[in-house]
Amino acid sequence: MSSDTRWTPFVKQLVVVAILVAVVFLLSRVKVIIAPLIIACFLAYLVSVPVPWLQRHTGFSRTAAVGIVELLAVAVLSSLPVTILPWFINAVNAFGANFAKVINELLNVTPAPIEITPDLIINLGPFYQPINQWLRSVLGPELGTISDMSSLFAPFASGLTTVLKGAVSGVVWFFVILVVGFYIARDGPRFGRYVAERVPDPWRPELGRLWREIAQIWDQFVRGQVLLGIIVGGVVWLLMSILGVRNAPILGVISALLEFVPSIGPVLAAIPGVAFALVLGSSWLPLPNLWFALLVTLLYVLIQQVENLYLLPRIVGARIRLHPAVVIIGAFAGGALGGILGILLAAPTIAGARALGGYTLRKLFDQEPFVEPEVPDYRLIWGETVQKRAVAAILFDIDGTLVETDDALLRSVARRIDFLSPLMSEAQRVTFARRLIMALEGPANLLVTLLDRIHLDDDAYRLRHWFRRTSGMSDAPCCESIDGVTDAMRELRSRGYLLGIVTNRERAEAETVLHAVGVRNLVGAVVTREDVRHMKPHPMPVQMAAQQLGVPADQCIMVGDTVVDVRAGKAAGALAVGVRSGFGQDGDFNEADLLLDSPAQLVLWL
Repeated sequence: MSSDTRWTPFVKQLVVVAILVAVVFLLSRVKVIIAPLIIACFLAYLVSVPVPWLQRHTGFSRTAAVGIVELLAVAVLSSLPVTILPWFINAVNAFGANFAKVINELLNVTPAPIEITPDLIINLGPFYQPINQWLRSVLGPELGTISDMSSLFAPFASGLTTVLKGAVSGVVWFFVILVVGFYIARDGPRFGRYVAERVPDPWRPELGRLWREIAQIWDQFVRGQVLLGIIVGGVVWLLMSILGVRNAPILGVISALLEFVPSIGPVLAAIPGVAFALVLGSSWLPLPNLWFALLVTLLYVLIQQVENLYLLPRIVGARIRLHPAVVIIGAFAGGALGGILGILLAAPTIAGARALGGYTLRKLFDQEPFVEPEVPDYRLIWGETVQKRAVAAILFDIDGTLVETDDALLRSVARRIDFLSPLMSEAQRVTFARRLIMALEGPANLLVTLLDRIHLDDDAYRLRHWFRRTSGMSDAPCCESIDGVTDAMRELRSRGYLLGIVTNRERAEAETVLHAVGVRNLVGAVVTREDVRHMKPHPMPVQMAAQQLGVPADQCIMVGDTVVDVRAGKAAGALAVGVRSGFGQDGDFNEADLLLDSPAQLVLWL
């Protein structure tokens, strides 16, 4: 009679705890290999990207393909000390010297009153005093006469030195990383299959899905942030060089590296560029330092808007989206645990832990391990919302909502990026131009608002009209209505809804369009850029249109084709309907209450 040798639940738990304790103890004793192992995994990941392509086109085995790619990578890395490293060291030294000047200036300067107009004088002295005291408390009194970068960046330099010494501090470690990276890249898929085959059948689907989710998080992060870093760093380098900002190459490198710190990284990257512009000015632009710093700030804001609206959703996706507070805390914790590597890898680690923690929590409470997203009944939800709000008025944007978008402007921008033809097809260039125009709408409206404050907006619009005429673009607004919109507006008006127009166009252009498409007699309110101090996405235009119609803003629906329209409506308390008939795409309408292909479909939802 054979005895039962299966482990009891208590023994299993004891073994698991013992294994975890042993792993933690082992890692604490061999901390020196953690940094090289991370670098080897990163190298293996980069090497693995072109390997499938090389296998398909050459017929090589995976071993040969990995070896060829790694040899090419080693050749490129070996050439860096001769080609790029001397230039980079000189650039860093120049950056350090200029940074020292900026620190000294910020610690010792007393801002003078700024005269915008004879009646508008801004005195920043009282506001700057707390900032100056904070800088001195952070940097320390000994940095009041800083003359080099060593003392300022000592903590960061020591962290970097620690990583470099622990990872590649000699020829031995260098070759260890290459060899380990080669085997990980070559045998990674085989090892994954080996582990999967040893998972019990009932657990295999769940754990396989969990593994794929975590792997996808890291894959999206590494691929996305590397690509974002290259793009954003290159753009910052180019634009700062054009404007004449000192040390533009290093500012580009800083922007590229800080892309690995989501949410707060781009903001931190802008600080040295704006500080250099404020203290050192431009190397060639004849602008006062304050106005030059404002220009550089707007440029950084524009880059971040393009990144957030266009690049980030498409390159990284939504899986790494973390609250900024979580990113900040994670970056500090990562820095304390792993130095620079800990800071850079904090975001995907937290995102992966979030997926693992959610799975564990649901298993502990005997819930389904993966929650399938429910598809809501939008028609029911929308109907209840409209009825509850007692909607009485509908506000329309003009471009892309009432009439077709400005195709002349679109074609002009597309022509100006013809140099991208080796990388993009004509359709892709048009799409990129469309997205670029949409991303510029918010910052452009902010700029117009600022110009209005100093009474230069009329001059700016006259310059715009002159530019359009000299560049061969028609100065007349597009008056080709979107299919079915005119009839839809008549139907809505016959049902008793009040109609209004909220546009960033000039009044003369708006009136021309409304008469041309035959809806001027249907509209009870027209709000243009001349009527408000703040343009969309500020809520003021929507609020003014509601006031002119005599209804509360929360009883209005704002219909538009861009995120600017949606945000203006939501900020005013109105319902927001996004339409795909203009510049916007699905990812831009996450805040919208309803998304339609055409504004003409609105009659089916009311």
